[in-house]
Amino acid sequence: MNKKLLFIILSLIFLLSAPAIFAETVNTSQQIIADIPAVTAEEYYNRGNAYKKQGNLTQAIADYTKAIEIDSKYKDAYYNRGNAYKKQGNLTQAIADYTKAIEIDSKYAAAYGNRGIAYQTQGNLQQAIADFNKAIEINPKYAAAYSNRGNVYQIQGNFQQAIADYDKAIEISPEIAGFYSNRGNAYQTQENFQQAIVDYNKAIGISPNDNASYYNRGLAYYGTEQYGKSLADYTNAINKNPHKEAYEDFIKYVPVKKASDTENVRNEIVQLFEGKLNLDKKTAMPAPVVAPVTASIATPAAASVNLAQVNSKQSETKSIPKEDVRNLVLTWAASWESGDMKTYRGCYASNFQSKGMNLNEWISYKTNVRQKSKNINISIDDLEISADENKATAVFTQSYSSSILKDKGKKTLEMRKTGNQWKIYKEIM
Repeated sequence: MNKKLLFIILSLIFLLSAPAIFAETVNTSQQIIADIPAVTAEEYYNRGNAYKKQGNLTQAIADYTKAIEIDSKYKDAYYNRGNAYKKQGNLTQAIADYTKAIEIDSKYAAAYGNRGIAYQTQGNLQQAIADFNKAIEINPKYAAAYSNRGNVYQIQGNFQQAIADYDKAIEISPEIAGFYSNRGNAYQTQENFQQAIVDYNKAIGISPNDNASYYNRGLAYYGTEQYGKSLADYTNAINKNPHKEAYEDFIKYVPVKKASDTENVRNEIVQLFEGKLNLDKKTAMPAPVVAPVTASIATPAAASVNLAQVNSKQSETKSIPKEDVRNLVLTWAASWESGDMKTYRGCYASNFQSKGMNLNEWISYKTNVRQKSKNINISIDDLEISADENKATAVFTQSYSSSILKDKGKKTLEMRKTGNQWKIYKEIM
C-alpha cells in the first residue's frame, strides 16, 4: 500500500468538524428561544447562539452583527460570527472576525486555534502552524491545538512531528476518540498497520459509532492480511453508513486482491458497497491475483468537466503551443474534478511552488481537500492563453463548487515546457 496515501474520511478533517474542533464560546443556557425580541448586545449575542444551534447560520450572523454594532469590543460575538462564517465556507470573513477577536484580546487562544483551521483549509499551512503554536503558548493544555497542528504536519508529510502532537493531545485529553483516530491514520500512512489498528481500536472503544475508524481499521486489517476482520469492519461500517467515498477509496487503495486473499474478501467488500449504494456491478468482478507487495494505486477514470463555455477566443489562434497549453488546462481541471490525483500531479512541474509549499506538500494538501469534498464541479470561462516556445500563461474565470466550498474568481496558471510537455510551475488565484 502506498505509504504516501491519505486515507478515506481522513480524520485530518474529522478534527476540523468533530470533538477536537476548538470549543465555541456559546451561552450555556438551553432555554433561549430564538424569536424572543433582543435589545442589548448580549441578548442579540445569545439569540445568535440559539440560531446557530438550530443551524440557521444566516440569522445567527445577523444577530452577532447587531451585537457588534451595539458593542464594538464584543470579542465573543466576533469569534462566534467567525465560526458561523467558517461553517458557511466563507473563510476570508471568518479569518477577519477571528483576527478582530484577537485584536481585542491577544490571549484569546480559541480564536488563534480556529483561525489556524481556516488558514489550513485555505492551504496556508505555515500560518496555520503559527496560529496553533500561539494557541498552545497561551494555553499549554489545549489538546485540540496539538491535534490540529498534528493534522497540518501530517499533510506536510512530517509524520514524526504529527504523531508527537497526537501523543500530547491524548496525554491531555485521553477521552477524545478523534485524537486516536488521527494518530492511527498517521501510523497507517507509514504502513505501521499494527499500531494503527491499536489506535482505531481505542477510538472505537471510546466512540462505538465512529464509522470512519471502522472503515480505516478495515483497510489496515486488509493490509495485514487479516481478511476476516477486514470484512467484518467493512460490513459493520457499510451497513451503518454506506459511504460512496469510502467505496471509491477502497477500490483506489486496494485495486487488486492480494495473492493470500484466497477467499476473495476484496470482492465481497466491493459487492457489499455496490449492493448498498446501488452501483454498477462491473467493479465487483474478481480482481487478478498479484504478488503480495505494495500495491500501486488504481487511476480512476476522468469525470466530465463543465467546460462547454470555454471562450471562443481559443478558436482565433490555433498555434500548436496554445492548443497544447489548452489541453493541459482541461486535463488539470478534469483530473481535479474526478479525483485522479496521479494525472493531477502530472500537470505540475517538479519545481512547482505555491503558498510556501513544494510539489509534494501541495499534492498532499490538495489530496486532503479532495478527500473531504463531494460533488465537485468546475467551470472555466473566458480562457485566454499567451504562449511562445517555452513559456505560457493561461488566464480564466474559474467557477468552483463542492460540498464544502463555492467560489468564483480569476485564476492564472503559468507554465513552462519541459522536454515535449507543458507543466504548471505557478498557480495564482
